[in-house]
Amino acid sequence: MRTPTAFALMFVSCSFLGCEDQRGDCANVGDPDRAIRACTAIISGGRDTKHNVAIALYNRGIAHSAKGNYDNGIMDLTRSLALNPNYAKAHYHRALAHFSKGDAEAAITDYTETLRLRPKDSLAYSRRAAALLQKGQHDSAAADATEAIRLNSQDDFAYATRAAANYFAGRYDRAIADLTEAIRMTPHDAKRYVARGWAHYRKFSMAAAFADADQAIALNPNDPASRELRASIHERLGRKDAAIADLRAALLADPSRQESRNALQRLGVQP
Repeated sequence: MRTPTAFALMFVSCSFLGCEDQRGDCANVGDPDRAIRACTAIISGGRDTKHNVAIALYNRGIAHSAKGNYDNGIMDLTRSLALNPNYAKAHYHRALAHFSKGDAEAAITDYTETLRLRPKDSLAYSRRAAALLQKGQHDSAAADATEAIRLNSQDDFAYATRAAANYFAGRYDRAIADLTEAIRMTPHDAKRYVARGWAHYRKFSMAAAFADADQAIALNPNDPASRELRASIHERLGRKDAAIADLRAALLADPSRQESRNALQRLGVQP
């Protein structure tokens, strides 16, 4: 026979069916609003374990970040880490939120802590490389991207990040090699053709640069960056009218594009 106490516990314990549904909704970060409501109920309910509250705060932090509310996301992830300082995934996602806010230094700190807890986390190496790149630490960024690739040879983001580090360090051949590998994995990403095109351009390989610009435009005709690349190639080859046409197309796609306006003025044309 069930005792009164056992019967009462059915309604306050989160092993009860309703709480399980609530936990499922809280973990469903694909629907951020629903996740936030469910996680908030767990966090404020006062019925769950510290472990489960830490998870709910973690999930709600990710949901806030998914909506672009990075401050709220960071706040929840920080509260989650106060309950469980060794929660590696919370450090990782707080780093993502910091980076999305433009705080590369804070992101590096959290990625470093993630790697202390999970030394073989290829994503943490890959994303820390991007944060280091933003800080202008090109060699450190390349080293982290290399380690990410060693751990996961199919990480196209790591190849693209290492390419950027090599590009800004003037190592154009290495940048081209890495971008070629990234393009092999993501052949429909116009931005990577543009990046490789600029590396070819810096090497004065105009035919290769032009081919990459054309491919980027074919993939995304409304991408102003690919038009600007091709305009720069035209300008270097003395084809002023063709350069102007591409810059006007870039401004048509994005009227606020200052790079295109500056380039037109340099060519003696009012935007």
